[in-house]
Amino acid sequence: MVLFVASSLSAQEPEPKTLFPVEKERKFGFIDRTGRVVISLQFDDARDFHEGLALVKTGEKKQFIDTSGRVVIEPKFDIVHDFFEGVAAVNIGERRNGIGLIANPGKWGYIDKTGKLVIPMKFTHAEDFSEGLAAVNLGDSDHGAFIDHTGKIAFEVPLDVTVGFHEGLAGVLLRGTVAYYDRTGRKIPISTAYGPKSSSFSQGLLPIEVQDKWEYTDKTGKIVIAPQFEDAESFRDGLAPVKVRGEVVWCPPDSSGNRSGSSMMWGYIDKTGRIVIPQVFNYAEPFSEGLAAVSKCDDSFFIDKTGKQVISGKFREASSFSGGLARVSVLVNDALWDAYVDKTGRIVWGPVK
Repeated sequence: MVLFVASSLSAQEPEPKTLFPVEKERKFGFIDRTGRVVISLQFDDARDFHEGLALVKTGEKKQFIDTSGRVVIEPKFDIVHDFFEGVAAVNIGERRNGIGLIANPGKWGYIDKTGKLVIPMKFTHAEDFSEGLAAVNLGDSDHGAFIDHTGKIAFEVPLDVTVGFHEGLAGVLLRGTVAYYDRTGRKIPISTAYGPKSSSFSQGLLPIEVQDKWEYTDKTGKIVIAPQFEDAESFRDGLAPVKVRGEVVWCPPDSSGNRSGSSMMWGYIDKTGRIVIPQVFNYAEPFSEGLAAVSKCDDSFFIDKTGKQVISGKFREASSFSGGLARVSVLVNDALWDAYVDKTGRIVWGPVK
């Protein structure tokens, strides 16, 4: 799917979906979890629903629709974010140069679900709300702050971009260095390398990189799982994906008889740091709704928390489940197609059903 606006880094877990954007012949609409089209394919672009509203685009016109497909807001802004905690960040005047860097930040503010501007257009950077606060800039990165829903400054801190608050702490990136703060603005003594990679605290732990190895720290900054991994992701459902160096895992030969292999593969650890699902995957996503999307050689599939493969379908790519469906890419007649699959493995929307 092509998104028509870029969002800032956000570590918020997405709300479970009830409707899912789909595309056919360059038109977008929405299906329910059975694959039934409930909002007809009529838009030039569409984003996921957030808090009951989805941003769609027809020509150059942006609109928020509700789950019946009714237009409820026609925002007159250059950039429009999704709704979080009842408000959406909006921008007028941002311009980028030929390589995508911001040449003019314009002004940012926030609208409510009626389209009313509830926090004035006075910021040069504004992010989504999470846990009652949102990061903004008041001119430049040296004049950053977190604001509450009234627009009042909760605390000031220099920032370029953040991963938002999650479990009471926010990661703040400034000129290549990431630091973590609590809701009072107190800095937490966590030592990290360059970051963030959109990581935030999840189930009380945070993956961080120190001296080229990844470890996990708790909210006091104490290391609870020692630095030993080549890469690491967040905990979900008590498990976290980690990349581990070990023996070479080989893929089957291709049509020319060539084989590829890697000595660094992904597996899963529990909160003691013990590997509970062996490192045999080329990539692994955090668990969601009891399943995890993984890839091995040219195949992507889903495993349960024992590591057992439970859904496969010769997917080339697979993403996490949300609301009972997961987006996958399927190879049909030498072309890749987006599809949705349910937890039985049935394709409910796509080129083959």
